[in-house]
Amino acid sequence: MEANECGPQGFPELKNDTFLRAAWGEETDYTPVWCMRQAGRYLPEFRETRAAQDFFSTCRSPETCCELTLQPLRRFPLDAAIIFSDILVVPQALGMEVTMVPGKGPSFPEPLREEQDLQRLRDPTTVASELGYVFQAITLTRQRLAGRVPLIGFAGAPWTLMTYMVEGGGSSTMAQAKRWLYQRPQASHQLLRILTDALVPYLVGQVAAGAQIIFAKDGHFALEELAQAGYEVVGLDWTVAPEKARDCVGKTVTLQGNLDPCALYASEEEIGQLVQEMLNDFGPRRYIANLGHGLYPDMDPEHVGAFVDAVHKHSRLLRQN
Repeated sequence: MEANECGPQGFPELKNDTFLRAAWGEETDYTPVWCMRQAGRYLPEFRETRAAQDFFSTCRSPETCCELTLQPLRRFPLDAAIIFSDILVVPQALGMEVTMVPGKGPSFPEPLREEQDLQRLRDPTTVASELGYVFQAITLTRQRLAGRVPLIGFAGAPWTLMTYMVEGGGSSTMAQAKRWLYQRPQASHQLLRILTDALVPYLVGQVAAGAQIIFAKDGHFALEELAQAGYEVVGLDWTVAPEKARDCVGKTVTLQGNLDPCALYASEEEIGQLVQEMLNDFGPRRYIANLGHGLYPDMDPEHVGAFVDAVHKHSRLLRQN
């Protein structure tokens, strides 16, 4: 999905567009930074807000999603906000039951087991209208941001969603979903097509509601293909060497990443050194700083702040030298 600066009329003018300019390959005064799962359980105010209702009820409340999205921006000088939501609202909108089990994660009481189970799914063209609450949250957040930074929207890829729907939850091996690929290739294609037909209008709807950029994440195994797919930004996990990634994608795609999130357990001084190395490796152009994965719940907010500040400080120095 391509970045889009134009939402409905009436949104406040964007004051800090560093993130978007980096995505488009333009020169910036410093390297923009945000964190995956920056609205997360590591923040005490997030835990307090979330305590009032269950996870998916929270996702369905535009007001609460807006508040959770804005919380990290009150603490840290981040260069982008990302809407608080979940990839599994799409299977829900297709008619599947999903619950969030404390300590375990998402669970599907009735996962897809046989080909005929696909008949249980709703028409994918109805999904966008079912997910109006996400669009409302995006529009509300865009207004409340008052042009401070851009707002990122997101969705899970068809294969990611298929694995949850078939496995019944998260899986390290994805054995059941892969079994579908080998034993039920036609049904697998049908399911992936249903998900694609649901996701396209959902993502278009997010942009129409005010989201300003969507990008490919964790695609290191297909970097060259992703670079040619029309994405402006490709996110990397921490297992990929920046130089190798740049060789694969060329100079027309912006890379995002990719500090190992566990580096935030280090001292603030060491975080600064690791950030400096990362910035040197990626260089000043076509780069957005981030972690190689989401923030973990037990991370110290002070160390998140140290990461953000180090990116801004060292990237300015890098441009001066």
